[in-house]
Amino acid sequence: MATARTGLSVDHSSLRLHDESVPSRCGSCAQPVGAWATDRLTGLLGRWGWDDQAPAAYRRAQRRWEQVALLMVDLDRFKKINDEYGHPAGDVVLTDVAAVLKAHTRPTDLVCRYGGDEFLVLLQHTTGREAATVAERILRGIRTLQTEITTNDGHHLTLHGQTASIGVASHVPSGEDTLIDLVRDTDAALQRAKRTGRARVHLHDPSTFAAERTDTSALHHLLALQDLMSSDQLPQVLVSLSDGPKATEDLVPLLGPRVILTLERLQDNGFVLRRASRYELTAAAREWITDVLPAVAAWTNRHHGLVR
Repeated sequence: MATARTGLSVDHSSLRLHDESVPSRCGSCAQPVGAWATDRLTGLLGRWGWDDQAPAAYRRAQRRWEQVALLMVDLDRFKKINDEYGHPAGDVVLTDVAAVLKAHTRPTDLVCRYGGDEFLVLLQHTTGREAATVAERILRGIRTLQTEITTNDGHHLTLHGQTASIGVASHVPSGEDTLIDLVRDTDAALQRAKRTGRARVHLHDPSTFAAERTDTSALHHLLALQDLMSSDQLPQVLVSLSDGPKATEDLVPLLGPRVILTLERLQDNGFVLRRASRYELTAAAREWITDVLPAVAAWTNRHHGLVR
């Protein structure tokens, strides 16, 4: 039987699909929570449950000057599973990953499926190093999964070798800190784990991030993407570039000068062109939101005053 970090037995029945006749309970306060708070696929907290319970748990740690840590777990290349084997197969993988998370956390920890293949774990009374140790155990548990699936065309397969990237951050919250500060640090660590090869844990180190040399061209690139994503002209941009690069004078009548400034920063490396040709229009916007905005947030949080 799997054991939690505290050495207590884990009740895997808590991972069953939500049964409204048997109310689940909050891990931090043991109060019943309704179906609105629970992810029906994995039995973990859902997005709404997290938004209700995590800030309250953070504020308790803040009042007591207690260390709190956050893990952000993102499955590597999970989209490929859905694309190749079907969404039901992906759902089985998510359920197995949820079991790993529960097996390596305590009943007092908040474990959430935040959306898609991203999970959050809020650890009470936990230092950064301790949280990184928990993350490494979770990483090994995910890697050793043997997930039995049935593909959309009826074939039975065993998936193995699934990996994850995990960001870790921890602090003793002061009076001015908020949960979003901890989330930003953890997200920055997750992005570093992805950029350095995936399938690893990265612990946020404020001194390391502060000492990083500012890559001005990369920052301009990310700010330009952020600018373009905020524009309601993104569909026109993708359509305009779908058949090759365009001269500025050809784009101004359609897109306007503000978007043109963004495109001038982006066309040198062909990023927009590759995205436009690789994905269908709606998929492109979804991919940009998923892949780009976390990186934009990480950069702008660290360097917001350095480039105008």
